[in-house]
Amino acid sequence: MTRYTVTFKLRPPTLIERLWYRRIGLPAPISITATRRSAAWVRLLPQSWTAIHRRYANKHRYYWLTCILCSRSYGGHQSAGSIPDPTAENHNISVGICPHCTRKGRSWRIPDPLEAVIEEIYERHEHGHDPMRPDCVQCLALDAELRDAFKPRP
Repeated sequence: MTRYTVTFKLRPPTLIERLWYRRIGLPAPISITATRRSAAWVRLLPQSWTAIHRRYANKHRYYWLTCILCSRSYGGHQSAGSIPDPTAENHNISVGICPHCTRKGRSWRIPDPLEAVIEEIYERHEHGHDPMRPDCVQCLALDAELRDAFKPRP
């Protein structure tokens, strides 16, 4: 049996990458994988400059596909949001969409496992008042559970 190892080096996004995420309407991630410097600035070019984007995608071996929502062509260096794959049986599989559709709010993302845990904690402790009160036993239990969710696991 052959084994493959993949290593990703994560780093905080640069200013240009944060601008890209702001432009397409997504919150910038805390960390991203290392990318070419040229990939960062070329994403800031207008989407309508398809000739430049297509040439860049072909030169750097990124894909060049049409968006399944709006049929605009876009490259792998421009990939932005995603939607659930309509052909997949597993709902956790997604398909990339173009930056234009992402800007229009058509994207969907798989929630982070921690977000799911926090949401479940909040649903369990819903008890009538929104702001947490120090004199409420249920609020104190919610606070303790939230703190425990953020503790590093050994």
